[in-house]
Amino acid sequence: MSLNSAIEWTEATWNPVTGCTKISDGCLNCYAARMTRRLKAMGSANYKNGFKLTVHRDSLQLPLKWNKPQLIFVNSTLVN
Repeated sequence: MSLNSAIEWTEATWNPVTGCTKISDGCLNCYAARMTRRLKAMGSANYKNGFKLTVHRDSLQLPLKWNKPQLIFVNSTLVN
């Protein structure tokens, strides 16, 4: 899904993949892991698997449906 974004340098976000594999001590303060817990608690369907790496096949074709070019932040919640 493409969502309008409040991030000043992009127009929208697109997350066809969510989650990650924690591999280092730096992962202890991961913003995406915190965001994932919040979105899962809110009932967001893309985060039902928590922070387990998940490909959202239904989202892969979305860019082909967009009518105008736009600056997209891809996988903004993927840190892998």
